[in-house]
Amino acid sequence: MRVAIYIRVSTEEQAQQGYSLDAQKERLIAFCKSQGWDEHILYMDDGYTGTNMNRPALKRLIRHIEANEIQTVLVYKLDRLGRKQKDVLHLLEDVFERNNVAFKSATEPFDTSTPLGKAMLGILAVFAQLERDMIVERMVEGRRQRVKQGLWHGGRIPFGYTWSPENSIMEIVPDEAHLIREIYRLYLEGQSTLSIADWAAQRSSARKFSHRAIRDILARPIYVGKLINNGALVDGKFEGIIDPDIWYAVQRETSRRRKGLTPIGDYLLTGLLECGVCQSIVVHVKRKQKRGGREYLYELYACKNQHVRPKERSQELRCWLGYRQRHAIEDYVISKIKSIALDPQIVLEVSEESLSRQNHQEAIDALKERKKQVLSGLDNLYDAIQSGAIKANAVSDRIATLEKEQELIETQLLDLIGEEVPERNVEEFQSLIQQIGEDWDYLTFEEQKVMVRKIIKKVTLNKNKTVNITWNVME
Repeated sequence: MRVAIYIRVSTEEQAQQGYSLDAQKERLIAFCKSQGWDEHILYMDDGYTGTNMNRPALKRLIRHIEANEIQTVLVYKLDRLGRKQKDVLHLLEDVFERNNVAFKSATEPFDTSTPLGKAMLGILAVFAQLERDMIVERMVEGRRQRVKQGLWHGGRIPFGYTWSPENSIMEIVPDEAHLIREIYRLYLEGQSTLSIADWAAQRSSARKFSHRAIRDILARPIYVGKLINNGALVDGKFEGIIDPDIWYAVQRETSRRRKGLTPIGDYLLTGLLECGVCQSIVVHVKRKQKRGGREYLYELYACKNQHVRPKERSQELRCWLGYRQRHAIEDYVISKIKSIALDPQIVLEVSEESLSRQNHQEAIDALKERKKQVLSGLDNLYDAIQSGAIKANAVSDRIATLEKEQELIETQLLDLIGEEVPERNVEEFQSLIQQIGEDWDYLTFEEQKVMVRKIIKKVTLNKNKTVNITWNVME
């Protein structure tokens, strides 16, 4: 008789309960010998959860059963087969019984050939799922309590930190922390998350860097020594890597980019230009023209909704801004920077004008309302779990999604609420623009692109060929 020995262990169970692969293997082979079963095949799933059936060895076992290659399935314990009642019953009834395969547990005496034995299996499956649900519930509650106390809640340690078993806290990894600080610096200088990811990947192999990974690094309050507990920031019992002012500046920069501002590009005003007619972005256009036997190159700026092929142009997207000479626009902006740098009164006027435009109350109110909805949803899920109306593992993914949304909303609120986000005052703006105006002719082109982004929020091209500059008084 050919016997299939199925072994499964998750990392957590192996560490806490001693269900190691070797222990199960030794016990089950001995059981086979005691029963006189000489022919057995091992199917081992190492590190796979029992809450689903997406396990390679289990899938291979099912294929062999359906091919009539197995007569008996042996496990150490029923919960090795699965943690969900419906999965266990599916395997027993729709796979094993349908293919005339017997099922045995080395530690649980039951006989599936009798009605009482089948009932006992169902009861054991229920308790296997109950145990898993209780584990998930304890993990959720434990995570909340640890965060409330300012402790790391578990899971993968963030890049830049390591876990200290002696002190039971996260400690900074100096070389990784340096990389984190450089990532923040490059982002504030206008680099894109994609270019920063490429840069970081050439300097560390400790993490797989992608634009999403960089975006996550830039958004996480953990790098200023804080954790998010139920939508509110709490001080963590570990040292931060990033200065709070820099972190808040990065959140403001992220908000600006979310509203349409692009990172540094090939040209001086890339990402800063806006159409005054339809508020769309302005793109760079190159046109060649032959005249008198010579070829001339013209570099222009045009609204994206105007500079589009006729067959792709719709009535809704049509725009009549017109084409502007690139160098004329850029020269105007440069001259404006230099002129106001020489006149403190003009600096004061443009500063007050820009500050008057910073009206984020509607966005703040919308975020607060969304935050209430998220917190209400979480409270309902927690109450339902505690009352037994739903099982914790059935909604664990939903809880994780809502908690992540809390974190994102809180980050945006910190960006928008004025009293919580330090502002650059008029004197600081005046000092910066004066310095840029004085040093402009000595800066490299790359430095000029960085400096323009520091003092200008956007440049609007109007239909009457005028240009409006919105100064970035708030950093």
